[in-house]
Amino acid sequence: MKKTTMKDIAIRANVSVATVSYVLNRVDNQTIPEKTRRQILQLADELHYIPNLAARSLANQKTGLVGVLVHRSRQLPYWKLHAQLAFIHTLEQRLTAAGYHTLLYSLDTGNPSLDIIVERKLEAVFLIDAQDASFYSISRHFVEGIPLILIDSMIEDKLFKQVVFNYRSALEKALPGDLSQVCLIMESFNNSLLTRYIRSCVPLPDDAVFEIRELQDLFPAMAHHRFKQAIVINEFIGSYVEKSGDFEHLTVICTCNSPEMLGERVEKILFQGDKAEVAFELMQELLYHSDYSEQENNCYYVD
Repeated sequence: MKKTTMKDIAIRANVSVATVSYVLNRVDNQTIPEKTRRQILQLADELHYIPNLAARSLANQKTGLVGVLVHRSRQLPYWKLHAQLAFIHTLEQRLTAAGYHTLLYSLDTGNPSLDIIVERKLEAVFLIDAQDASFYSISRHFVEGIPLILIDSMIEDKLFKQVVFNYRSALEKALPGDLSQVCLIMESFNNSLLTRYIRSCVPLPDDAVFEIRELQDLFPAMAHHRFKQAIVINEFIGSYVEKSGDFEHLTVICTCNSPEMLGERVEKILFQGDKAEVAFELMQELLYHSDYSEQENNCYYVD
């Protein structure tokens, strides 16, 4: 199959090759109508245009590199590892198809170094399940104009865009009318604001909410005979709870896209949106709008 060129796009859009180059290479000092810009981007997508990263770097001093930063942990539970790898795999596919190179980097939990954002001239950065203390390091190393997108983390700062599941909507579907015999079992997150957000979605007392960092954290929840129904966030944890047989009714909010590992008697709530797709589209939007720190919407919820 013949590789699509800028000339092919220019002919279809009835514009000059230079105009196509300005749009696809994100040259900001050219005044191009928004309608034309969108038409060119749409044609590039339809024709499966793959940019020449070396040429683009020379043209606008951009590298085509996108960083995916993950906190390194010696005791990362298998359910969190699965979720992270699935997200990274899908995101990397989308980035590669769009002509970017993906740089995966593990951050030391105790002393995260973010010099890589500056050293490698990354065009955008995705930070997964970040610890709260890391945000201060990020702020010091942040380079104006580089989109920084948090995954499974929240922060009250407009410089950071966030992509998280819409736990409020999912929990509203899961909660029964009578909460007296209900408990919430949720995976533990590094980010305290995300944890508070989830807990604010359920009107349950503290002793009916259990955060699971490792399997032994499940024992107190299953030892409480007053709970007849459990709502579990994460199907890997839900599968273990199901096998215990300690609850009359079990509802699992699936966050790993693996509902098939749960039995037929388990009520399953799935998110229809693709978190990696939302994150990728957000990155694309931010790269074309340098004033994103002025935008009101800071958190993007995946339903």
